[in-house]
Amino acid sequence: MDVKGLDKEIIKYICENNLERDLLKGNFGIEKENVRVDKNGRLSTTPHPKVFGDRLNNLYITTDFAESQVEMVTPVVDTLEETYEFLDNLQNIVSLELEEELLWPQSNPPILPDDEKIYIANFNDTSDGKEARRYRDTLAEKYGKKIQLISGIHYNFSLKDKFLDNLYKEFGKGLTFTDFKNKVYLKIAKNLLRYRWLLIYLTGASPIVHKTYDEKIINNMKNINEESYHIEDIVSFRNGSYGYKNEKDFIISYDNVESYVRDIEELISSGELDSAREFYSPVRLKAEENKDTLNSLLKDGIKYLELRFIDLNPFNKNGIDLETLYLVHLLVLFSLFQEDEPFDEESQKVAYKNHELVASFGRNKNLELYENFNTKNLLCNMGKNIFEEIRKLISVIGEKEEFLIKVVDDAIDKLENPNKTIANKIVEKVLEKSYMDFHIELAKEYLKESKENEFKLTGYEDLELSTQVLLKASIKRGIKFEILDRKDNFIALDNGKKVEYTKQATKTSLDPYSSVMIMENKLVTKHVLDKVGIRVPIGKDYFNSSSAKKDFTLFKDKSIVIKPKFTNFGVGITIFKDTFSKESYERAIDIAFEHDDSILIEEFLKGNEYRFLVLGDKVEGVLNRVPANVVGDGKSSIEELINRKNSSPLRGEGHRTPLEIITIGEIEKMFLNQQGKDINYVPLDGETVYLRENSNISTGGDSIDCTEDILKSYKDIAIKAAKTVGASICGVDMIIEDISQDATKDNYGIIELNFNPAVYMHCYPYKGVNRNIGEKILDLLDL
Repeated sequence: MDVKGLDKEIIKYICENNLERDLLKGNFGIEKENVRVDKNGRLSTTPHPKVFGDRLNNLYITTDFAESQVEMVTPVVDTLEETYEFLDNLQNIVSLELEEELLWPQSNPPILPDDEKIYIANFNDTSDGKEARRYRDTLAEKYGKKIQLISGIHYNFSLKDKFLDNLYKEFGKGLTFTDFKNKVYLKIAKNLLRYRWLLIYLTGASPIVHKTYDEKIINNMKNINEESYHIEDIVSFRNGSYGYKNEKDFIISYDNVESYVRDIEELISSGELDSAREFYSPVRLKAEENKDTLNSLLKDGIKYLELRFIDLNPFNKNGIDLETLYLVHLLVLFSLFQEDEPFDEESQKVAYKNHELVASFGRNKNLELYENFNTKNLLCNMGKNIFEEIRKLISVIGEKEEFLIKVVDDAIDKLENPNKTIANKIVEKVLEKSYMDFHIELAKEYLKESKENEFKLTGYEDLELSTQVLLKASIKRGIKFEILDRKDNFIALDNGKKVEYTKQATKTSLDPYSSVMIMENKLVTKHVLDKVGIRVPIGKDYFNSSSAKKDFTLFKDKSIVIKPKFTNFGVGITIFKDTFSKESYERAIDIAFEHDDSILIEEFLKGNEYRFLVLGDKVEGVLNRVPANVVGDGKSSIEELINRKNSSPLRGEGHRTPLEIITIGEIEKMFLNQQGKDINYVPLDGETVYLRENSNISTGGDSIDCTEDILKSYKDIAIKAAKTVGASICGVDMIIEDISQDATKDNYGIIELNFNPAVYMHCYPYKGVNRNIGEKILDLLDL
């Protein structure tokens, strides 16, 4: 197993044809397993959460062997950063849906019950569902239930076809493209199998097992403390002789796809394997059609490679960090650029021996591995020889050079110092705290971290938060999505039966264009609602500022609202509740005309403003929207209090956070002036100072959920209003004087209907509970 130099011919071709930039790209995906546990670290006995829908058809969140074993699957993406970001989203989404349970952050199981209380995953009654259950029953009988609960990470990778096609033109003479592609992936697979011991050493993170694990295995290990066992110098129990592996070390031909398929078929026909998926090779060839892998490999060729030997890293919330993903990718590229050599029986036996030695004794600084059957060398020296070649490869790649060199330097540091490996750090922590305390503390810490970032969808922060809400709901349900236009927040949702197109989450096929136009035009909205007996504010519309300004005497002694006829998010609105000057009146008219060529001046309705979110025939959320405000401490000025409130991570700009930044603009200064204050005023301790009259969240207001407090009579009015304009999704803005009293003509009024209501405010209110509007929109869309 001497490390050969890089294939100079391929390197030269890549450099001459400017293909270096493609080396860090590919088709990447991660599958990650975690078991669910209660707050004390006992394996969960509850069913897979219903919120994740049909596990057999959920693209992202399913179960592995057991009901308690969650499997998270990222989609295929172009970069490792995207892969990691999506894995982060899955981790957060699953964690936040578990209520009283936690995700166990270790590959080795937690406190396990007796076998009869380890429940094998159940699926639907289709033929696929029944087969999935039958296969798990077979594994339970053959290997035992407890070993099946060992969890890990599968790293899936393929090269871009465009990159492969470039190589094919130069090096694929006499071969079909499929045969050439197979040859490339077989070469990578063989070299990964040869050198997998290096990644097992660097990513091994399962050195200790709990005493409730399989008794026969525990009896062959050493007691590390009262509750846990290990093998001295072990790196990865999961990858060792007692871990998750076949009963035998099968020798399989990697000469070509045909011989690979033939050898696995022989193992199946002899009864050694139940099916191709039971071949637990550390590196597995994957096909286009995984239901019939072997025939698909013969027909379509190798689609991608699956690396199955990476442990969950308890020190990372997601079980793996970005640096490790790049470390794996560097070894994949190294395997691509090594010269192709036979991977015969002797080579495979050497690879198996090194695999077992590193997994079981890798922290022994003097451990020697086999270079071949007759030659040994120190693990550290062999690893450094590989990284010497990888350094050369990094110089060819060119991109991210500083980052990649650091990844290599950190790996070499671990080779030279086994005490710095993940496995050794885990042993130290378990000796300090105990196996259960160490892992449970981490699980709780990661849940807290997920809660702190609940509203964020990593990698999609540039989208409006309502769009992120809908995407998050789609991920929970396993619905495939595609971003069609990021700037326009236009997405496609595909559940395998139908495709729906949505814009900004609430602009969908459900609402006809005429409904949108009615809601967009405030004058028409008032007319339509008034005709069916729904109270709306009385007012006038104007098409030029001069005629509006001439009517000052008509409004000067009244409480009024001046706003653009076509407006959204509270833009351009000025409210005068009390007396106002002619100068302020005229300036408010100018502000409204800055946002539209026609405006409305209408009566101001007394009471608090509430946003009703109507979806179909139901009000799914009601918010009391409190105008932008600050609460005094007796020391700080209004400006200082605003800056302090704006420092909250919940506040941002562009509807990408639950709340908006409070600005100090002309309208705010005008409103303060009406109160005899300015931004330098120091409010008394506990004094609330309002900065605006209108209460839109978009202008810095606070959202207070009060869905359960609103009487049915008001909800019925909101539904009637939406139905009157033919809207399936509608934001109804209603002023209510006293919510404890039923609706009458005198104590309410609808001031606006919104055709694209922001839904995030109902999911992440300033105060109150998440109304899970994303899921309810999917229900309405029948997805």
